[in-house]
Amino acid sequence: MNKAKVIGLAALMSVSSFAMAAYTGPQEQNKVSVAQLKDVADDQWVTLEGKLVKHLGGENYSFRDDSGEVEVEVDGDVWRGIEVGPNDLIRIRGEVDHSWNKTEVEVEHLEKVGAAPQSKGGFIAN
Repeated sequence: MNKAKVIGLAALMSVSSFAMAAYTGPQEQNKVSVAQLKDVADDQWVTLEGKLVKHLGGENYSFRDDSGEVEVEVDGDVWRGIEVGPNDLIRIRGEVDHSWNKTEVEVEHLEKVGAAPQSKGGFIAN
């Protein structure tokens, strides 16, 4: 391969890697408190900050902030290797699910507030 082709290929690869980059910062659109969830429409996306205070079984947890408590569902892939205890402040982003007898949040993103960012492989960055 001649030098011009190598340079062209390198330039193309660097441009395509920028095109594949994505925003990885916090997503705080529609930040609400647990108490405000009752006023949020079903299937609406919300961001909450608080603590997971109890494992209810399976993928269900009790989430608490200063205004109250709500059940949240955290699928296994959402954890991405993050360890959370009942004293850790976390930010969750998910979809509100109002059923006939309760409100729940189906979590799609979870992060520790103030924690160092993680790599894509789920390992904690140093």
